[in-house]
Amino acid sequence: MKIALLTATLLTSISIAGSALAMDSDAVEKKMAEISQQAEQTAQSESEIKALKQQVQELEDLVRMMTEEEQK
Repeated sequence: MKIALLTATLLTSISIAGSALAMDSDAVEKKMAEISQQAEQTAQSESEIKALKQQVQELEDLVRMMTEEEQK
């Protein structure tokens, strides 16, 4: 009787530990997905910022060129 109880207790402990590990694995996968999404958004934002800086530079050059031609 004691051996059966000990075996049942051991199997229950292993089952609970396995369930906890599975939950941790799901949480880790979810967090990794969030991190990847944030990294992608950051990369997109930085690309947009670079494009806007380039556009501002080109507009400044255009305005400078137009004012130089008006002064002639």
